[in-house]
Amino acid sequence: METIAKEVIFGRFPNGDLFEIRIEIGAPYSWQGDEDEWACPVKLHPLYPNLRDIHGGSSLQALCLAISLAKSLLDAFLEKGGELTYGENGTFDVNAVFGTTKH
Repeated sequence: METIAKEVIFGRFPNGDLFEIRIEIGAPYSWQGDEDEWACPVKLHPLYPNLRDIHGGSSLQALCLAISLAKSLLDAFLEKGGELTYGENGTFDVNAVFGTTKH
C-alpha cells in the first residue's frame, strides 16, 4: 500500500492502558483496471486490523469514503467511552482533524 496520509495517536479504553493507534490512508487505485470503479486502502491499527479497501465510482470518491470511514470508526470508539490523545501533547480532536462539526 502506498500511504498518502498517516497520523499516529493514542487511544485508551475506559479503565484501560494507553495504546498507539496508526491511521493510514492509501492512494486510490483503479479496481481491476476498471476506470469506473476505484478502491482506497484505509487502516486503523490495532483497532481494526483487517479493513477492506473502500470502493467508489472515482478516485476522489474512494478517497473521501476511506477518510469518512476512518472518522466514523474513531467516533464510534469515542462513543463507547474511549479516549483519543496525542499522548502527552493533548487531546486528539476528531472533528478538528477531519474538518467537521458535530451536530
